[in-house]
Amino acid sequence: MRAWLLPLALAGVLVLALSAWVAFRPRPEGARRQRRRSTGLTAAPAGASDADRVAWVLGKLTGAPPRRIPRDGVLRDVLGRVAAEDFLAAAGREFRTELTLAEDRLGMTVAQFAAYAAHVRRGRRKPRTGGRKRSPRTTGDVLDRLEAPLLALASELGLRRDWDLDQARRHVTKEYLRWNARIHLAAREEERASVQARLEAIGRLREALAPARR
Repeated sequence: MRAWLLPLALAGVLVLALSAWVAFRPRPEGARRQRRRSTGLTAAPAGASDADRVAWVLGKLTGAPPRRIPRDGVLRDVLGRVAAEDFLAAAGREFRTELTLAEDRLGMTVAQFAAYAAHVRRGRRKPRTGGRKRSPRTTGDVLDRLEAPLLALASELGLRRDWDLDQARRHVTKEYLRWNARIHLAAREEERASVQARLEAIGRLREALAPARR
């Protein structure tokens, strides 16, 4: 009879250990609930600025207090492990517009992305009128007509909607010269190619800001 006691005791210990593991292991449904909370974010408080609204979205996704999200922080660094697609979807719901962003534009700051989202929202809400189009008078008029990549670049470079076109072109020219100096300092071929692509994009943006020829 005593020969059965040891196997029986071992079996009991094994059952208890298995029960404890089942009771305290991380549950997949808990992860799914966390996922639903991260994608179904509440809107930012009323009266919040565009930058505060972006910080609100980032805070809810990353778990950091929105007030501690640096407005001059690089978007890629602030996102951390949060997928860019999830962030863009959440920010799009916050700004009530569809937002797309190329991978290389994640170098924008939080404040620059806020300007980009505001530009997209304003451009898509602008009513289309028939007849001959009015020539652009301000930078905002041009921004409303740009495709997403150039619009993101304009926001990243800090163009403001209320600038006149001459001021915007001068600003873009300074940025072109600044980036042009970098191409001579680039040591690797892929770095030179990246700088050259940026120069070409800045050139297209400056051309878009040129006054219409009559």
